[in-house]
Amino acid sequence: MYIGFVKRKAFMPENFVTSLSRGLEVLQAFTGDYPEMTLTEVASRIGLNAASTRRSLLTLEDLGYITHHGRRFLLTPKVLRLSEAFLSSMAVLEVVQQYLQEVSDATGDTTSLGVLDGKDIIYIATVPVRRAFHTTPTTGTRYPSYCSSMGRMILAHSDEETITYALSPEPLRRFTENTITSTKEIRKILREAKATGITGIQEEVSYGVVSAAVPIEAPDGRVIASINCSTAAERASAADLIATRRDPLNRGRSQIQSALKRHPALVHSIEGARAGFVAQPAT
Repeated sequence: MYIGFVKRKAFMPENFVTSLSRGLEVLQAFTGDYPEMTLTEVASRIGLNAASTRRSLLTLEDLGYITHHGRRFLLTPKVLRLSEAFLSSMAVLEVVQQYLQEVSDATGDTTSLGVLDGKDIIYIATVPVRRAFHTTPTTGTRYPSYCSSMGRMILAHSDEETITYALSPEPLRRFTENTITSTKEIRKILREAKATGITGIQEEVSYGVVSAAVPIEAPDGRVIASINCSTAAERASAADLIATRRDPLNRGRSQIQSALKRHPALVHSIEGARAGFVAQPAT
């Protein structure tokens, strides 16, 4: 499972709570590949010393977000309160779920909405199909923006600083033999995506998965998110998706954009997630 760490500018260093920042980094260190870790392993994952990591782990354990089994620490279900707070306070399901479902019903594909978070695309809503394929995304799934359809679509409408940050450091990681890692070629794809209003990937993030995406605009016309269809490679190619999913995706796009006008808080939240990222490799 891919996990990306991002570093944000401290606009007001005097108000920055380092211990809180470390605690959040500890929580994000646990993934499908690292469900249980020792103190040393957690410290290594997040680049902190053992003493600071231990204090964060024990504090989070006292709060109920982490527990331990022997020498190994793991998350508890209480962590879900954090994501539930976002989903409920921003009315994410109310705004987009119905329209994602309609696109999924029309195409037979898994349909998702994603936003840019640092260098990554993060899924904030998804409607899966019963027919499981190699990698079925869920809410919270994240992939590098440079090799995901929604990530590329958002980057295509981003400023040069954001694009440069997303495409660094080189060489970019290759997830499959199909992953495009040439920044020159990716930039060409971004220009094409902006010009045509749709882009697709062919087994670049994971073998057996293809997808196509279109942009989602805020009420002021700026692209802040993307909606995509993804399916198994044996059902269709990326070119097939671009040719046949444009219309249902654009219908969903139009509906979601109309809904965003009635829910400005979600727009502000998405914009806030993109603000303040350091334009250099994350550490």
